Amino acid sequence: MSKSVSLSEIFDDSPFTPYQLWVCSLCFLIVFMDGFDLTVIGVALPKIAEHLNSKPSALGLALSAGQLGPMVGAIVLGMVADRWGRKTTLFISAIIFGVFTYMTAYITTVEELALFRFFAGIGLGGAIPNALAFGTEYAPSKMRATLATTIFAGMPIGSVVAGLSASYLLPNFGWQSVFFVGGVAPIVIAVVVFFCLPESLSFLVKRGRAEDKLKVRDIVSRIAPAMVKDGQIEVYSTDVKLPGAPVKHLFTGGRAVSTLLLWALFFISFYLLWILLSWAPTLLKRSGATVQQYSIAFACISIGSAVATITIGRLMDKFDKMNVLKVAFILAFFSLIAFGWFSTSTFLVIAAFSIITGLFVNGGNSGLMGLAAVLYPSDIRASGVGWAYGVGKIGSLLAPAVGGYLISQNWTVLKICSVNAFAALFVAAIIMVLQKHQRAIAECAATETSAFQACPVEKD
Repeated sequence: MSKSVSLSEIFDDSPFTPYQLWVCSLCFLIVFMDGFDLTVIGVALPKIAEHLNSKPSALGLALSAGQLGPMVGAIVLGMVADRWGRKTTLFISAIIFGVFTYMTAYITTVEELALFRFFAGIGLGGAIPNALAFGTEYAPSKMRATLATTIFAGMPIGSVVAGLSASYLLPNFGWQSVFFVGGVAPIVIAVVVFFCLPESLSFLVKRGRAEDKLKVRDIVSRIAPAMVKDGQIEVYSTDVKLPGAPVKHLFTGGRAVSTLLLWALFFISFYLLWILLSWAPTLLKRSGATVQQYSIAFACISIGSAVATITIGRLMDKFDKMNVLKVAFILAFFSLIAFGWFSTSTFLVIAAFSIITGLFVNGGNSGLMGLAAVLYPSDIRASGVGWAYGVGKIGSLLAPAVGGYLISQNWTVLKICSVNAFAALFVAAIIMVLQKHQRAIAECAATETSAFQACPVEKD
């Protein structure tokens, strides 16, 4: 005789197993390679400029064009995953960004750089939102923010490895070597994903095909073996299946205002992050740093980012998520100004402030990824994260062009950092608005005494 269990029971009433750790680790590795790939372009940029004999403004426009790819990939592949499954989408994403990262080593013009970065970006944009959605679906509800930000920590950790690797590879094997490494590794991981990663349990349950039931039973036996040892089980989802295009539901059910505010947060936060990631090595080089020094300093930014990304998820699960994020971005404002102020100091001072800047700028950005992963129900989670990430990539698109222009205008490092630091204060202000809106929705749902028209909840 079969018994019925919900997805929430499977994950919330069982200990976190090695099998779930394996799933989350593969998702982490995918984001890790994204971080490596996204970072090597910034570290290699001074050498690419010499190779192409190009000005910073032209390279900035090329990198901005390359950011169109992640925007397209995040939106399109996020919706594809909600329709066709996470595993296949992750495999395709990793193959795409691996192949075109490898091809970047063979560029001869700025136009080729922009083209290859665009196609690599499609894979990059598809991989991160789907990896986050996938990993959080295999997590207990009380650990979702922690696991989402821990998986996203693969980004700064990949950046650490990229920066440290570049400090050795660039002077010894040339700038092309970092793209050879950054291209081959994702393809290897993609093969492991294809053969070793299960499909999303939530996706299989909701699709409900006959062959899916065997897969569901096998996955449940690895997560909660006690639930299946006595006979057959029927697994169901407590989330209401949302019909039609997933993107439509980002604006219904009381989610319209939250979605728009989240998009604004991602846009500004990603702009701030990419001002730092795109131009920090170039800015430090202008301040007198050698190739080894600015590569290591860039790695120090990523070290701070990795520590913050892991820590902020735990803080968000323990304390009010919005308050944690507000503090992070206020501190990001001060840290970026300090980064510019001390950019001409001794290398140890630069390294220290690089860590501090990465701690708050990337830490706050990672916290937003965790917020997006818990804001939406599982049916539209990949679409929700994907669209937010895609809109964020518009900010990423803008940042390299703005940074290149400011550098071409001979702005000082301090002036560039100080002006752009105000983006962090804008993010903190928008978080306050989102927090107030979410509280109004919660109070309305709890009391159920207000007239529907006065309640900030929309009807599906």
